[in-house]
Amino acid sequence: MTAPDLEQWERANRELIAKLLTEFGYEEIIALDVTDDGALTVPLPGATLTGRAVRRALGWWRVLPESLTAEGGGPLPDAVAVFTALLTAAGADASTVAGAVSELSSTLLTDARQLTTARPAAELADLEPVLAEAELTGHPWIVANKGRVGFGADDLRAYPPEARADVRLLWLAASPAVADAVGLDHHAVVRDQVGSEAFEGMRAQAQLGGLDPDTCVYLPVHPWQWAHRILPLHAPQLARGDLVVLGDGPARYRPQLAIRTMTDLDDPARRYLKLPLSILNTSVYRGLPRERTLAAPGLTSWLSSVVSSDAFLRETGLILLGEVAGVSVAHPVYSGLPGVPYQYTELLGAIWREPVQPYLRDGEQAVSLAALLHADPSGGTFAGALVERSGLPASEWVRRLHAAVLPPLLHVLYKYGAMFSPHGQNCMIVHRDGVPTRLVVKDFVDDLAICSESIPEHAGLTPAVRAALADVILDGKTLRKYLQNGLLICVDRYLAEIFADRLGVPEADFWASARSVLAAYQERFRGELADRFTMFDLESPTFPKLCLNRLRLFERGYADDPERPVISAVGSVPNPLSPSFVPR
Repeated sequence: MTAPDLEQWERANRELIAKLLTEFGYEEIIALDVTDDGALTVPLPGATLTGRAVRRALGWWRVLPESLTAEGGGPLPDAVAVFTALLTAAGADASTVAGAVSELSSTLLTDARQLTTARPAAELADLEPVLAEAELTGHPWIVANKGRVGFGADDLRAYPPEARADVRLLWLAASPAVADAVGLDHHAVVRDQVGSEAFEGMRAQAQLGGLDPDTCVYLPVHPWQWAHRILPLHAPQLARGDLVVLGDGPARYRPQLAIRTMTDLDDPARRYLKLPLSILNTSVYRGLPRERTLAAPGLTSWLSSVVSSDAFLRETGLILLGEVAGVSVAHPVYSGLPGVPYQYTELLGAIWREPVQPYLRDGEQAVSLAALLHADPSGGTFAGALVERSGLPASEWVRRLHAAVLPPLLHVLYKYGAMFSPHGQNCMIVHRDGVPTRLVVKDFVDDLAICSESIPEHAGLTPAVRAALADVILDGKTLRKYLQNGLLICVDRYLAEIFADRLGVPEADFWASARSVLAAYQERFRGELADRFTMFDLESPTFPKLCLNRLRLFERGYADDPERPVISAVGSVPNPLSPSFVPR
């Protein structure tokens, strides 16, 4: 990777300072000194920043990057210096701050590069979803959203979505003594993935390596994972022939916004591949938990039966991209080591996920919810491009969006006591000529939770699936947080800004439109589900504020823990779905 351009670096630096001030203020890591008219002052060691901020409807301040100045007129300090000063003053541990500076630096380097390669937002609407995602700038809430601990500079040019680089996957054959395959017929799934000719070549290579091609398990491996984890840590199995290297597969893949999930660039209608990638990014190592991998087809079967048998969910057109097959190889030592850090138990495996294309009707297109939050360097927005294409008033477009997204999520929560984490990466919106029509949920196996309350709709869950969900069987008050923070905060908080500032829809109107959809749903199902409206109360005046940045900076640091981190809450958020909600 070449050195960053100064002009783009300074712009990226300014925007990252504004983002960290905004999100640290939201999470109450710092107390922003803002006057009633929006004047901002940020005292730092040896410098003072001034600027302006806009009060948003949920009570937080958006710091405007273009307004930031250093007292005395000098250049702005580096974002990492601001970051360090604020965290140190807030009492963060020095070792955590040091690690976080590395993540922030990686993020800033990528941000600056993206500014030089950005395309106008209006050009993205007709791209394949995976190509549109390559233009996005990452998680809007997490400040160091492209930390990618484990990637070097060359890796940043090769493997993230914004690199726009083809990725070739290595394939292995594994003895059934060390590998478990679940779901659809394994060999048929692999043949579908690589094509008949390539599959016959893989079978021949497996046989040359001493495995029975009719009984062995075939699995793809990300090239970074191979070099950094599999080759060194599974060397005994490779030497003994329990694992046999088959070489690179024929397909060109591109990473989705979820960096470990891959789309076949030449045939996007082939199943997506979700692979372990043991880098630390946005709070967790991106491996594949063995229990969830092996439970994925069972969870998919249950959820698919729920959707297919429910008249209302069929009416909404909800699309679930099922995770229909999986492979997992347990490490021979780590799998039996008490208290082993979780990153070492998620090293080798794969999940096959259905692609969205076969579900689309004529004239429909799909894109991640995250794309709706995208703005290009000139201020053009993806959401604005869809509104313009639709020909609808922006307020009506917002109503159509809420009507497409909320009802299926509400129904899954209220009737089935289950919820996904419907953030921008895990969900897609289907649109026709720019008009939102349907919701797509993907990656639901990794983020699915069910309620602990006894409801008859859970009778179809098998013991194996229940066991895989053991750590995410939650009470109703906790389960509802998935929707409140995953959708309302992680997506709609930012989308409401875009529509208020750029498309002429006040935030109060944006949230009123969402409340009207909730009210209409409840009116329709009050006779059947009134008790569930209480069990999963989405209308309380406030709800707990989950804090994604705090998780790394003040709670978990860089400890190598045996369990994936659980996000905790600090403070509360005024609930925009509450009848008593008043924009602040």
